[in-house]
Amino acid sequence: MLLGALALRRSFASEGGSPKDTAGGEHTARGKHTARGRFAFVLIGDVPYFRLEELMLEQMFEAFDDGLAFVIHIGDLKAGWERCDDALLESRAALLERSPVPLVYVPGDNEWSDCSRPRAGGFDPRERLDWLRRRFFSKPAAIGGRPDRDGLAFERQADARPGGLVENLRWRRDGVRFVTLNLPGGNNGLRAAGLGVEDWRARERLNAEWLRGGYAQAARERDAAVVVAAHANPRFDRRRQDGYADFRALLVELSEGFPGPTLFLHGDTHRHGVEQLTPKLLRVESFGSPFANLWVRIDVDANADRPFRISRQWIDRASPPP
Repeated sequence: MLLGALALRRSFASEGGSPKDTAGGEHTARGKHTARGRFAFVLIGDVPYFRLEELMLEQMFEAFDDGLAFVIHIGDLKAGWERCDDALLESRAALLERSPVPLVYVPGDNEWSDCSRPRAGGFDPRERLDWLRRRFFSKPAAIGGRPDRDGLAFERQADARPGGLVENLRWRRDGVRFVTLNLPGGNNGLRAAGLGVEDWRARERLNAEWLRGGYAQAARERDAAVVVAAHANPRFDRRRQDGYADFRALLVELSEGFPGPTLFLHGDTHRHGVEQLTPKLLRVESFGSPFANLWVRIDVDANADRPFRISRQWIDRASPPP
């Protein structure tokens, strides 16, 4: 369950360059930790949904500065009404590879679990997920980036244990632990034709194991904070039993038991926002279509009591529109 701490929830609106809290200052998450380093990364997702947004994403890549460590694309690299065929998925994968900084991709529901819909081509969701695994996760490394930039190496769940999900990743940067999970929209895949309750149960079990292991690593190595990234908005305001109930409860439990703060990143509902779920758990949603000219920048200072600074960015308004 979400504990009584969710009653402390506060919402934040991103105005100007960074979100503001009720006191009018920049919004950050507090934690206690040992000294580590500084870096910045980008959160995007639910884009591109059509040709114009492909061009806007290219402009966004051009606007990224050299100080960024990596980009997390939180899933949905196509619209739900677009066909899930190889040609479209390959074209979007090639576009993500043009990111000038290393890019981490998290699968969204539009490109696998929802592909059984008639308007998406009536594909087998399991087969489409296998395609994504071959294309994006055949080796434990980010996609994109320039040859002269530092690479980004991952630990994949499939490498850590037999039967693990190859798309579930973990890595560490300057004292901050990152964990990604295959958590699609559509009630965690339960509304998807072609997927059964057993698919959901198996993925839930592996996701929970991977998340617990990530926190165990972070505690063992005295990391300053944990960042968890998944596609779906699991609706922390809900109290009913649904496809995300166990995940919500587990994330609250693990974040409460960890000394530092947790940042939970997601997309799915296309409404950028910053929300303090509990004193230790901060939720950030990416922008999404049709706001393809906006993205979220997250500056991290693991030496600080409040290590995360979230701000919204946009394509240079002086640039000609695509």
